[in-house]
Amino acid sequence: MSTIRTFIAIEIDPTHKQKLTHLISTLKQSDSDVKWVNGTQMHLTLKFLGNIEETKVQEISDALTSIANSTREFTITLSNIGTFPNAKRPRVIWIGVNKGKNKLKLLAGQIETELEKLGFPKETRDFKSHLTLGRVRSPKNLQNLTKLLTEVSFQSESAIKINKLILFQSTLTPKSVIYTELSTANFTSHL
Repeated sequence: MSTIRTFIAIEIDPTHKQKLTHLISTLKQSDSDVKWVNGTQMHLTLKFLGNIEETKVQEISDALTSIANSTREFTITLSNIGTFPNAKRPRVIWIGVNKGKNKLKLLAGQIETELEKLGFPKETRDFKSHLTLGRVRSPKNLQNLTKLLTEVSFQSESAIKINKLILFQSTLTPKSVIYTELSTANFTSHL
């Protein structure tokens, strides 16, 4: 049986991708060993599914359509740079969600509930709305990076419209990751 690596996410509009790409350019000045996210591939992951059988794609797509049909479009704003697990030993660098984070959390909870019915285990950690900017690969110039993270700020008052769920396939290649949309479930504009 053929398997594919998948996740469910929300796409970010080109204007915000450009702003975040500019922020990444600033953070790159630390010359630290970070695998930065390519601007064209920025998204908010709601659930990582991992390797699934290709035959499950339709079931997952149907579940996402069901959720989307009962979800009204909303907006979010991005703010604050953060790190996992903490600022002293960052492994992941991210931007948080300010306005709309509770709606995103509810949406992620609906996805967890629906996909559990299809045999996907529920996530045990609390959902934290964030957009990954980069992953630290080694301690090289880490001190420069942590210093820069305390000096740089990011706040965008302009809203990002959240109006669809996307099931992505993630294909790892030697040079990069390729994301392919497998299905899209559009939210209703009114309920």
